[in-house]
Amino acid sequence: MKAAPRRPTPRDVAVTGQPRGWEIVFFKIILSQARYRWMFTLLLFLAMTVLVTLYVYLLNTNRFANRAMQLVMKNMGHNMVILPEVTNPLDSFLCTENQPLFDADVTHRLAGHLELFSRYYVSVLQQRLALNGVDLLLTGIEPVERTDETDEKGNMVKPVAPGTVRLGSAAAESLGLREGAELELLGRAFRVAEILQPLGTERDYRVYLALSECQELLGLGQEINVIWAFQCLHHGGPLQEIERLHAEMLARAEPGFRHISIMPIARGRYLARETTSMTLYYVLAIVLAATILIIAIAGMQEVTERRREVGILVSLGAGLPYVVGLYLVKIVALAAAAAVTGFIVGSELAVRMTSSFLVTQTRAVRIVWEDLPSVTALSVMVALVAMLLPMLQLLRTDPNKTLVEE
Repeated sequence: MKAAPRRPTPRDVAVTGQPRGWEIVFFKIILSQARYRWMFTLLLFLAMTVLVTLYVYLLNTNRFANRAMQLVMKNMGHNMVILPEVTNPLDSFLCTENQPLFDADVTHRLAGHLELFSRYYVSVLQQRLALNGVDLLLTGIEPVERTDETDEKGNMVKPVAPGTVRLGSAAAESLGLREGAELELLGRAFRVAEILQPLGTERDYRVYLALSECQELLGLGQEINVIWAFQCLHHGGPLQEIERLHAEMLARAEPGFRHISIMPIARGRYLARETTSMTLYYVLAIVLAATILIIAIAGMQEVTERRREVGILVSLGAGLPYVVGLYLVKIVALAAAAAVTGFIVGSELAVRMTSSFLVTQTRAVRIVWEDLPSVTALSVMVALVAMLLPMLQLLRTDPNKTLVEE
């Protein structure tokens, strides 16, 4: 009597090299596992989705909150002045007659040194001027851009149109002028284009005009006596180290000049950046730990409950790598699906819940689609790391012992 043909096993495929539909069987097993424990699979997917949602929400809101806080500090004004080394800073702060002059081209040369931490330069020519019995600060300004500056943030000082002036609040009050009025400066008439909000600093007493017109009024050619600048702190490291490095680079870029930082603004910006960044790192670390723990617990439980199934598959010729693949493919698919879902939900929550107030002269909160690949890759990597312990337990399983017990 002729024996019935034996059904092919995974080992047959491996030995002969001829595909016998085992790849289809592989995915059928995964789908049947998911359907058999659909409630467990759904809960695991939802848990991973919630964690990814929280991760993306924190990542997105922190990014824009950080930018908003930095811009709030930036709006307080320049946090650095650049002066010749021979200048007594007190002469510059008090705007005395002893301020040395230098060529305005220095500002343009500095703007060409992109390695410097300073930016948003303004060439300034300032001189005391008595108007209406009050000492005011005649201030010629010319913003100078670096090639790497963006329109999004922009220089906090805007140029003054020719033939007009911009008045500090105290200057406007002492002169009794409003916007649209006419002001005579050294025999030349100017129109008041803008009156600034009170700041409680010396800038309330400034009369701003275009640098070229101020130089012409004072007969000083192309000279200025101070450069306002803003030190950006995205280069990392302690504030003291950033100060030291910038001083060294400035000395190399423009010998004979030094910078003096206005520390309350510089420290405020530095602390704003550090606070939001460090808070994000710690919270995200907790989220990642929770994700790993949930996946590991779920994996351990599933491996324990499927000992008999593993024994049967191995007895049919499936190697442990094949069995391990069943678990890994399933968890990777869940992680990828949860990542995409969580990314969309978390981004939408960030936009809807924070866009109304995180719009401080910067681009509005939005969905950063460029983050989707990295979030998905991170989710998959975390899932694989979390499955290490369950897979070690699976590899240590003796299928023969399992079947004997059954």
